[in-house]
Amino acid sequence: MQTDYISDLHLDFYIKHIGNYDKWEKKTHKFLETLLPDNKGEVLIIAGDLSHYNIQSKWCLEYFSKQYEHVFFVLGNHDYYLVSNGQRDKYKRKSKEREYELMGLIFPLINVTMLSDFMTFIYKDLKFAGSTSWYPLTEFNDVTFFNTVSNDSRLINGMDIRNENFHEGLVYENMEEVDVLITHVPSILINSHHKYGSTSCYLNELKQIKAKHNIFGHCHEQSVYDKAGIKFYINALGYPNEWLNHMSPLEYSKEERQKYASMWNKIKSFEIK
Repeated sequence: MQTDYISDLHLDFYIKHIGNYDKWEKKTHKFLETLLPDNKGEVLIIAGDLSHYNIQSKWCLEYFSKQYEHVFFVLGNHDYYLVSNGQRDKYKRKSKEREYELMGLIFPLINVTMLSDFMTFIYKDLKFAGSTSWYPLTEFNDVTFFNTVSNDSRLINGMDIRNENFHEGLVYENMEEVDVLITHVPSILINSHHKYGSTSCYLNELKQIKAKHNIFGHCHEQSVYDKAGIKFYINALGYPNEWLNHMSPLEYSKEERQKYASMWNKIKSFEIK
């Protein structure tokens, strides 16, 4: 089965919030259309960070529900952000309220499944499971980074991230083996961790990967890793023009950069056998 995947759409950075919701929705759909691959798979996986606005996340999932037989997604840290006073008032300074509202908005989409707490969903004899997989805040350096650098400590309200990590860990211990594991936070060390010299708030290293395939996001990277026969996939769109960080004009021609950009800004795929 061809399975398509992407993460870290950050839609409101590309199609900014405007008062005219009809225009905003149409522009969002038009942007999502540009991400579609030439040959779509049967299933789409979104590994978190859709938008800072639930209505835009709903439009995204609604659009993709018409393009794929089934859509699986997990929430990322940005999907819990309360980015304005209006949102903080609306959700009573409780980020979990955003989650509950989104669940209600997408309830009519019968072929869209939000995975949380490592719940398992069987689709055509294949087992999918997932969760945000929050990072642990156990080391002093990680807690300091969280409190002084990361926006998570400021924009995620009313949630104890350490408790979230602990709870998910207990559930994961009892999770059965699945075909596809979906997390937002990476479950293994990847190139981004080495490049930036820190794993604070960017890693929840799972001792045992209970899946043949693991899709994640959070770090804005696009790579495939193979460790001990398990495949790990990350296809993070990231922020606008973030791909330029990988293609210096001093090293690559305009044609090479254009080709790279067209590959970067696309949903990618792999086969489940």
